[in-house]
Amino acid sequence: MSDLHIDQWANYTGPANWYSLSYPSNWIKEEKEGILQLSPPDGNATLTISCHWKSVLPQTNSESNLHIDFDQLFVKHRNILSRGPLAIEHESIGYSGEAIIQKNTSWWKELLSYLPGFQKHWHSWNLWLIKERSIQMVVTFFYEPEHHQDLFEAVQVILHSVQLSLNPSNPPELFANEVLELAHKKFPLINSQILPGFRLKFGESEMNLANFYRAYLTTPDNFEKQITTALVTILQINEWGDAQTEPELSEIQDRIMPILLSRESWENNFPNFVGESWIANLAILYVVDESNAYWYIHEKLLRKWNIDQEQLHQIALDNLDRYFDHNQIELICMSKEEGPNMVIQSRPDAYNASQVLSRSFYQQARRFLGSEFLAGVPNRDFLLAISFSETHVIEKIQHNIASDYLTMDHPLTDHLLVVTADGVSEYCGVS
Repeated sequence: MSDLHIDQWANYTGPANWYSLSYPSNWIKEEKEGILQLSPPDGNATLTISCHWKSVLPQTNSESNLHIDFDQLFVKHRNILSRGPLAIEHESIGYSGEAIIQKNTSWWKELLSYLPGFQKHWHSWNLWLIKERSIQMVVTFFYEPEHHQDLFEAVQVILHSVQLSLNPSNPPELFANEVLELAHKKFPLINSQILPGFRLKFGESEMNLANFYRAYLTTPDNFEKQITTALVTILQINEWGDAQTEPELSEIQDRIMPILLSRESWENNFPNFVGESWIANLAILYVVDESNAYWYIHEKLLRKWNIDQEQLHQIALDNLDRYFDHNQIELICMSKEEGPNMVIQSRPDAYNASQVLSRSFYQQARRFLGSEFLAGVPNRDFLLAISFSETHVIEKIQHNIASDYLTMDHPLTDHLLVVTADGVSEYCGVS
């Protein structure tokens, strides 16, 4: 056990915060569709971990939820032995045996098919089922027999580090049903239904639930308030006439703002709205700010206003500078003896990330960080800027930005940006 250097292990939190665990920092970690795969550096074994809402595994007729039908799981199997429970706080059971596996569309066979070189031959394995309330974890360990003893101790430590959530968030399907129930409860006269693609049809409008689900995972207590506010806003917008949806430029010019979006989101969800591709898989779009929401500017409005996109961009940048002067958004400066070395927006705001476009923000930040600095915008409401001199933490910051990008609502990019007097570019690492 002393050779494992537990203090050097990495921590991992699974999708929807359903579980956490630790693993050797030199092991290779891969994630695909919610399945975690860990492999030792030499790649001679694979530990695969997935977590599911209740049990959708092929079950036997046993009354226990921790039994599995191996005839359905494997093409062929032999020498299966029950290994008993793990010494952890959750209900568990272990098995070992040999099997031939093959690719299949079912998720519980799909997780086995990710293992390179493990198909169509007999292979040794261990399997554990771990359960806590509505959450069940499936862990498979495929290995070459000659390496089993060397690796099994590390696998045991990984398993004994597993913590399943005692109050798990609902999976997307149940979340969507809760949104639908709330819509029916609050607005019984409005026709509502769940649509394919994780969307809610509310009256004549459609609402993508992806960002709301991410927000729910972070702050589940705000679920009802966030959904109700969104539905009320939709109702208000649906009541607008042409005067609100196609206003004169003079009526809304001082409320036009730039907003960053992922390029994928722009292309898939807002293809006919004014925007342009930018760096780091980002796009710049333009919105009209309302009291509790904003709406995107459609291409036809530029024709109505008789302006081009470059003019619209300049209007938006001027408003962005005035917006933050007026709202007095505070910045947290992470200080050191020589002076501040990091700037973080202290309060969420829909236009925080857009500040990387602002000359005013650059002039303020350069006083603390120098003429060139790094910026991270993992989501719409967050902005971090750090001095290039802090080389010892840049890698950690980059990791945190990538992690936040995967969990925050309104995700933007997992890349760091370089901000200079000449503009913004994508950070490519230290050469």
